[in-house]
Amino acid sequence: MRFVQCWRRTRAGTSTKLIGGLAGNEVVAKRLLAFSSKMSGTRAVLRLLDDLPMLKYNLEYGLGGEEPDKLMASLGVVTNVIDQIYYPIEKMSWLLEHKLIDGNNGGAWDTASSVFWVASIYFSLMRNLRYVAVLEKHKNCIGSVADKRETLEKLLLNQKFEFLTCIRLSLDLVHAINTLPKGYLWGEKLNNWQVGLIASASSFLGLYQLFAKRQMKQ
Repeated sequence: MRFVQCWRRTRAGTSTKLIGGLAGNEVVAKRLLAFSSKMSGTRAVLRLLDDLPMLKYNLEYGLGGEEPDKLMASLGVVTNVIDQIYYPIEKMSWLLEHKLIDGNNGGAWDTASSVFWVASIYFSLMRNLRYVAVLEKHKNCIGSVADKRETLEKLLLNQKFEFLTCIRLSLDLVHAINTLPKGYLWGEKLNNWQVGLIASASSFLGLYQLFAKRQMKQ
């Protein structure tokens, strides 16, 4: 379960941003982009209520005792801490944006929110890459012994699933970095259709993984 990585995208919002960026009709484009913006605002409001579920997950995860190795556990803990800190930062940004509290540094809070989003995805990606490497080692240990063939097949399916997760997180990382201010890598350099394409690809990949995971459990 990873909250921050999936917070900022839904298929409806990202797809309309993609279509709006490609639309030749200026009126249609503005309407689609406005819809995408409203969807983003709706998700921001819903995220204001997610502190306790995130805290519950972090407490259950603890120090990552169920992870395959210590490196994955360490990366998991770091990611969880970043995710938890993200919430009050985004709350401050949201409150300042809607002028519910006094202050003129809303941009700084918004930038901090993006930085924590980028950091969360980066460490999650590192953790999943490590997991792929761990599964590869296990695969080599199992070999092709006949009585372990079923175990090997399950491991290969799991490795494929984690590889897809790495691709999805890489797409999310590209998207997240684009929300940083200009001057930070490719911050604010992608246009609407590029952002929509990247976010839509990530969303559809996540949807595919959702059904694939159910099949793996059967």
